[in-house]
Amino acid sequence: MRKSLSERVADFYSRFFPDAFIFALVLSLLAIVMSIVFTESSTFEVLGYWFNGFPMLFTFAFQLIITYAAALVLVDTPVVQRFINKMASLIKTPSVAYVSTSIIGALTSFLGWYIGPVVTSLYARALGQNVKGVDYRLISAVAYSSFTISLTGLSGTIPLFVATEGSFTELLGGLYTLDQTTFSVLNMVTAAAIVIVTTIIYYIIGKNKKEIVTFHDLAINKKEVREEEAEATMSVQGKQSFAERINHYRPILFVFGFVGFVYLVYFFAKNGINGLNLNSVAFIAIILGFLVQKNPISYVQSFSKNIPATSSIAMQFPIYGGIASVLVGTGLTIKLAEWMVSFSTEVTFPVFTFLITGFINLFIPSAGSQFTATAPFIIPAAQELGVEIPRAILSITFGDIWTNLIQPFWALLYFPILAVGTRLSVRDFMGYCLPILVAVGIIWMLGLVFLPL
Repeated sequence: MRKSLSERVADFYSRFFPDAFIFALVLSLLAIVMSIVFTESSTFEVLGYWFNGFPMLFTFAFQLIITYAAALVLVDTPVVQRFINKMASLIKTPSVAYVSTSIIGALTSFLGWYIGPVVTSLYARALGQNVKGVDYRLISAVAYSSFTISLTGLSGTIPLFVATEGSFTELLGGLYTLDQTTFSVLNMVTAAAIVIVTTIIYYIIGKNKKEIVTFHDLAINKKEVREEEAEATMSVQGKQSFAERINHYRPILFVFGFVGFVYLVYFFAKNGINGLNLNSVAFIAIILGFLVQKNPISYVQSFSKNIPATSSIAMQFPIYGGIASVLVGTGLTIKLAEWMVSFSTEVTFPVFTFLITGFINLFIPSAGSQFTATAPFIIPAAQELGVEIPRAILSITFGDIWTNLIQPFWALLYFPILAVGTRLSVRDFMGYCLPILVAVGIIWMLGLVFLPL
């Protein structure tokens, strides 16, 4: 059976692309070596930046771990499973599964980069489990690719950063509101084009797929899990002590869930969509889990069972914090930006900014860290060349997101939900993102050159 081109590319990627953890280590080594060779920093100064950078993303990592473990607890309840199965039952064919995942993922990611991964991963997982003929590797790639427009949306780090009074306001020459960046013609047209083109590409890939690897093909044997659950059930049967009855008394958990839900209604009535952030999303996941889990002990057991699925976040985020610290602290990003500016014009500058920040994103996949590192040199250069500042800001934003399609850092937002209970790995689906990388790059470069703000 001759495989399609996309399948051959994905197979090549899977064979030669290392595990995401190894990828992070290789990038760390490159960042350290390049900083020693191309900057005036000594070896121990570079290693000092690396050491000090490890804690940079501790808070962020813990927020994500709690959010995703709590989301998995939600998935692990009969009421949610019934809802997911009912939702998936509306989808009858693999093509519709791929298309709907792409659209739902894009819409929820544009609403919030911390919302899209949870919603889309749950949806893609449900379709993979229930729709016959869905390739689970491909639908995982569709789910992850839908993240592409996330940081150009309502929760985009850089657009929000430049719209808020802070240390960069003077450098930028004032504040730039979301209507100049997020809701600009340039951003909205390219975002719509990306969703349409990405959806069409995945539709074509799905229609031409020759080898189907389903969710059930990748599922781990559940026999041991079922035996453990049976033992847990037997342990609570029969006569229980007062402590055991309290541990399994559902109203205790439900009351706290209800109180939390009431406060959430008040909170969002007061703050609206601006109240959505990673902390509030984590709180929502926990409170909903309180409402649907059958008792306190079942919640604890489910949380403990699912927390290992977030281990990749705990391991890799500190490593990327170290990389960012090395590149920023040694000034290597400054040299890259200055080199880019040396041969740019007013027309080519936004495209070169896009390409260079896309490269830097391989090493610093945090939008905030990258903007902090590059804006002090890109913004003055844009002013000197006569480039509109919002266009320069969006050039950095687009580049920061673009290479996420080959950089597995943000795939860690999807992986805990998509992979739990399976043998799925990040490299199994990243290869399918390569044609999206090319298409998105072309759309953004054309937009930066030809579209008005």
